[in-house]
Amino acid sequence: MAIKNIRSVKDFGGNGNIIILLHGFLCSSKYWNHVQPYLTAQGHRVIAIDLLGFGNAPKPRYSTYNYQEHIAHLDVIFEQLELTKPFVLVGHSMGALLATRYAVLNPDKVSSLALLHPPLYKDIEEARKSLRETGRLYRFLLDSRYRRFGWAFIKTFAFYNIAKHGRIARERSLKNVIEVSEVFGDLEKVETKTLLLMGLKDRPEYNVNIEGARLSSSVIVITKNVSHHSPTQKPLMVQKAILDFIN
Repeated sequence: MAIKNIRSVKDFGGNGNIIILLHGFLCSSKYWNHVQPYLTAQGHRVIAIDLLGFGNAPKPRYSTYNYQEHIAHLDVIFEQLELTKPFVLVGHSMGALLATRYAVLNPDKVSSLALLHPPLYKDIEEARKSLRETGRLYRFLLDSRYRRFGWAFIKTFAFYNIAKHGRIARERSLKNVIEVSEVFGDLEKVETKTLLLMGLKDRPEYNVNIEGARLSSSVIVITKNVSHHSPTQKPLMVQKAILDFIN
């Protein structure tokens, strides 16, 4: 049965596997619009969630937007959904970081884990250096004293559904989830069957860092000739990768 009264949840119904979709940084549940319909058509119950501070989710002003608070937001949603069996958890980018942490903390609740292009920085210095070398516009939106005007422009004209978040959620999630680089510890601990999808056209340090990483035996790494946003650019490939893995 689909649940329609939780603002930060889009539950598309279905009686098959429960597949939870977690979007990445600066996005919302709408990010999955090209992937969700096919998964639903295969009979799965697909649920797309807005992360804390993004999309239609609550945006508490005094939250630190760290791992613990993002996970607590997911816990509240899962309790409201009254899920009665383990689910497949799919995360993209920052959503993949949170999905991994959730599976480590709750191995009995997650049947399979699919991680699409998680940020794989070796330390906070590498993360900050890489992010601030990502083009003039992104650097302006992250660092400039006038960045609030840039975000206002984006929200007004081009990418409202993607940029539907506040400054506090954006800046604190970046600092307290993406930059802290805890993902390799989680990938070493995770017991859940895990698919890690890498992209040859993603940030080069991700592919370099995964080479020497200590990973749990439950983690399978596949690399495709795609960029960071394969769910929107190559949705058929992503759909197939997810379904092949969980089946």
